Amino acid sequence: MRAHDALKRLPIPPIAELQAALDSSDWQQRQMASGLLWRLLQPEDRRVQRPDIPTWRYESQGEVTQRLLEVTIEGLRHDALPISEDGEFYNFVFNAGYGVRNLARHAVQARPLLEAGLDSDDRQQRLLCAMVLGLGGVAGSAALAAPILLPHLRDNDTPEDAKWAVHALYGFGEAVLPMLREALPDADRQQSELIELLILDVTSPPTSRKELEARAALNSIATSVLDPAVTTPELNVWWLGYLQP
Repeated sequence: MRAHDALKRLPIPPIAELQAALDSSDWQQRQMASGLLWRLLQPEDRRVQRPDIPTWRYESQGEVTQRLLEVTIEGLRHDALPISEDGEFYNFVFNAGYGVRNLARHAVQARPLLEAGLDSDDRQQRLLCAMVLGLGGVAGSAALAAPILLPHLRDNDTPEDAKWAVHALYGFGEAVLPMLREALPDADRQQSELIELLILDVTSPPTSRKELEARAALNSIATSVLDPAVTTPELNVWWLGYLQP
C-alpha cells in the first residue's frame, strides 16, 4: 500500500509502467495495478486542488484498454483481496466492488468479455458479470444474464443480493420482460413481488413520489428506499462473502 500511494504522487504519471504490470505473472500485482490505473484514468473530483496531489491527477491520463478490462473482470472472482487477517486489513484493494462500478461505465465496450464471464467456473464472477451487464444497460445481453440474476430475487441466506439483482435486471429494460414473465409461475413470495415490481417499473416507470410510495408494497428487501429496482445501490459488496461456492 505504501508503494501504491507513492505511485500516485510521482511527478509524472506512471501509466506505461502500470499497463505493463497488467501482464505480470503475479496475480496481486496485476490486480493492484488495475485498481490504480482506474484511479489515474478518472480525474480527481475536487473543487480545490491540494498541494500534495500532483496536478496530473486532475486530468484523465489515457483510455481504457482491452487488457485493463480483462484484468478487472479477473478481479470479479472470489479471491484474497482485500488482504486481511483477524479483521485487520493489510490493504484496501476492493477489486470486486470497484470493478463492478468501473466496468458498468464501460459495459458496452466490455460486453464480449462480460458475456464470457457468465460461463465462469467462479460463482461470484458469473453473478457480477451479469450484474455489470444490467447496470451498464446492455439490453442485448438480457437473455444470457437474466437466468443468473433471477434466482437472487428469491428469499435466501445471502443478504443484499436481491437489492443488487433487481436493479441490474431493471437496467435491461424491456428486453428482460419475457424472462421475468417466464420466471413468475415458479417464484417464491419475495421473488414474485420483485418480478411484479420490475414489470411495473419497466412498462410504466414511476414519475412521482406518490407512485413510488404505491410500489413500496412490493418491496420487502430494502427499508432505505421505496423502490430498489429504480434506485442504484450503494457501492458496497460486503455481502459477497455470504455467497456459496
